[in-house]
Amino acid sequence: SASPPDDAMDGGAQQSSLREPPGPGSAEQDERDGGEGPPELKRSQPLFIHGSSRQPLEEEPRSSSLPSIPNPFPELCSPSNSPILSSPALGQGPPREGASHVVKVFGEDGACLSLEAAAGTTARQLCETLVRRTRALQDHSWALVELHQHLGLERCLEDHELVVEVQSSWPPGADARFVFRKNFAKYELFKSPASLFPEVMVSSCLEVNKSMAHSELIQNFLNSGSCPEVQGFLQLREPGRKVWKRFYFSLRRSGLYYSTKGTSKDPRHLQYFADLSESNIYYVMQGKKHYGTPTEFGFCIKPYKVLSGVKGLKLLCSEDEQSRSCWMAAFRLFKYGMQLYRNYQQAQARLSQPPWIGPTPLVS
Repeated sequence: SASPPDDAMDGGAQQSSLREPPGPGSAEQDERDGGEGPPELKRSQPLFIHGSSRQPLEEEPRSSSLPSIPNPFPELCSPSNSPILSSPALGQGPPREGASHVVKVFGEDGACLSLEAAAGTTARQLCETLVRRTRALQDHSWALVELHQHLGLERCLEDHELVVEVQSSWPPGADARFVFRKNFAKYELFKSPASLFPEVMVSSCLEVNKSMAHSELIQNFLNSGSCPEVQGFLQLREPGRKVWKRFYFSLRRSGLYYSTKGTSKDPRHLQYFADLSESNIYYVMQGKKHYGTPTEFGFCIKPYKVLSGVKGLKLLCSEDEQSRSCWMAAFRLFKYGMQLYRNYQQAQARLSQPPWIGPTPLVS
């Protein structure tokens, strides 16, 4: 059976909500019990998440309540190294080690929760904290999605990515946010790889390994941490124009190329297109509306140096969902390699552990 598309990242029956579940003694709970309870508590301190590996993950994050210590020598703090002007949350430089950073996360219902996270906090750690915080059913489908609304772009953060580092890459005033929701195709790459890599898109690998079955070949690639060369036709939007043209693309270890002469792979006809190690890959939402894509199966390669706006985005479009899923899975493998498989193994191990039980922090 076909899995839900990766770009849908559907929340399923359980929609993500970051609203505080009613607890004993709350006004909502007293109303359910038929009694009249005390007024609802107003809490404003953000939740703290430890990102350091020295901090046990199971230890409950604490609320930050101590006031900050003022700088006794403000005259020595120049504008160039001012902690305010260089705040990562404002997209003004890399996160400072040892400092905590406020991260806002939205649920699918629009509710927002402010979290205070250390620079080393990973997407997995933040998701696990939110699962405990909202008392959601624990499974490895929960994900943190980076959403750029005005550009119509979104991507699911990998488990090992540093949340504060991603947030620090957003320019000041960017219409970007984190969304907490489920992505059932998050680990589909390791559950049914043959469905993600159709034979027609890895035919050159099959020709070299004729004695191997297609599924066996793909599994060998995954086990070795490598990825087969992926090829196929894609629509490409010409830079600075709203014109789309069809080219034959090849994804290799050295980067993504397209052929200037049909399906030729002769080095003379291969044009270098993008370096995945220096870019992030996004799904394009409502592509026809935003970019006039030929189909609704668009995706985008966004180089790190492109901070805002459409200029510099490398826009592509597939013929169908299976083709796009194959390209996106290949991009992830080429970019992160064995780290993706380690993420999957750790997720499986966490599911086999008993559920976390402990006090619920009083944080809004």
